[in-house]
Amino acid sequence: MARPAPPPPPRPRAGEPFTTRDGREVLIRPIDPADVDALRRAFARLTPDQIHQRVFHAMNELSERIARWMCNVDPDQTYAIVATDPDGAEIRGEARIHCDYAAAAAEFAIAIDPAWTSVGLGQALMTRLIGEARRRGMAEIWGDVLADNGAMIDLVTRLGFQRQRRADDATVVRAWRALD
Repeated sequence: MARPAPPPPPRPRAGEPFTTRDGREVLIRPIDPADVDALRRAFARLTPDQIHQRVFHAMNELSERIARWMCNVDPDQTYAIVATDPDGAEIRGEARIHCDYAAAAAEFAIAIDPAWTSVGLGQALMTRLIGEARRRGMAEIWGDVLADNGAMIDLVTRLGFQRQRRADDATVVRAWRALD
């Protein structure tokens, strides 16, 4: 199994500063094609439960091919952001929406480094996704969440999402929110 490359030397990057509830600093910025190795390292830090909650199945690693695809988004369809250390070397959170303009709905996905959960980073990223979906004219933002993913269920509840177990799979909750 190929391991992600070690972190590159720090290089400052532009982004929106954000301070977590416990006082740590990150930069929130759009994902970039140069983030492939950092995204692979971030994925490698996720717990098996976090991986299952993000992709709904087990995965041992994020391949370079998939990481490259995730970092090279079509800006007309996808908005993807990362929260990085101030030097930009490590990704601490990744979030994205995929816009379906015909349905006026954006599907969200988010993953947070296990050492950075419960400090407000997920809410900061999700709030930005909601704002971007609204800016793009979406009427709704939605995502499927595993029913046992208590942290995500709590987050979407705090942010005003409605929730319902999917009829075709009781282990999955559909969370959605109208974007007035």
